[in-house]
Amino acid sequence: MNDHSVSPQASDAVTPAVDSSLWVWGANAIRPRLLHSMLRVKNLDASIKFYCQGLGMHEISRFESEQGRFTLLFLSYTDFASGPAIELTYNWDQADDYSHGTGFGHLAVGVPDIQGMCDRLAAHGGTVTTAPKKMLEGAPHLAFVKDPDGYSIELIQTFHG
Repeated sequence: MNDHSVSPQASDAVTPAVDSSLWVWGANAIRPRLLHSMLRVKNLDASIKFYCQGLGMHEISRFESEQGRFTLLFLSYTDFASGPAIELTYNWDQADDYSHGTGFGHLAVGVPDIQGMCDRLAAHGGTVTTAPKKMLEGAPHLAFVKDPDGYSIELIQTFHG
C-alpha cells in the first residue's frame, strides 16, 4: 500500500481562457501602480488637439460604444504597460459643460522646455493661467494651463541646463 496521497497539480487544474488583448495594463504585476486618470470632455477633437498636438501624447487605444453612446480614448507618452495614461471620456449626447467640482486639482506633466510648451499649448486650445515661475530659489519652473474643457494641467520643468 502506498502511503503517499495524490493531489492535483497546478498544471492539471483547468484555467479559464485569457484574452491577452484585454489585459493591456499588464497581466503579471506584483505591486500597485498608477494606470490612468479619466477626464470627461465635451469636444473630443479639441481635446485631441490639446493633448496630442499640444502636449505630444499619442493615442494608445480607442473604444466606441454605439449602444452606450460614448467614446473612450486613452492617451499616453508610452504604452499601457510602461506608464500611466489619460482616459478621455466623450459622451456623445452631452450638451452641457461638465462641472469640475471642488475635489479635482490638476494633472502634472514634466516638460523639458516649459515656456515653449506654454506657447505650444496656447496655440492648441489651451489657456495659460500661471506663467512659468519658480516657487523656491533653485527649484524647477512650473506653470499652469487649462485644457479646452477647463481642466488644470501643471507643467514642471524637467530639464536643467
